[in-house]
Amino acid sequence: MFVHLSDTYSVSIEDIVAVVQDIPLLKGRRRRNKQWQNSEVIHVFPDEPIESYLVTVDAIYGLSMSITGVGRRLQRATTGIPVSLYTKR
Repeated sequence: MFVHLSDTYSVSIEDIVAVVQDIPLLKGRRRRNKQWQNSEVIHVFPDEPIESYLVTVDAIYGLSMSITGVGRRLQRATTGIPVSLYTKR
């Protein structure tokens, strides 16, 4: 099953590693996780502030939805309900 992040981005639910509010390597001086050292954050909606990050095996996506909202929608997706992690404004 795929989760839609926007009209142009979608990811497989099996590829999702974590949903985090802050990524330590992007904030602060120490790089705590070397596998993310060269990762680029894809801003799903560049005009909106990033509220949470969706980490997949391939990329890190900056989302404008709160971490609790993302968690609730991903929980629905695991039960087979199609979800999207964005709302059209």
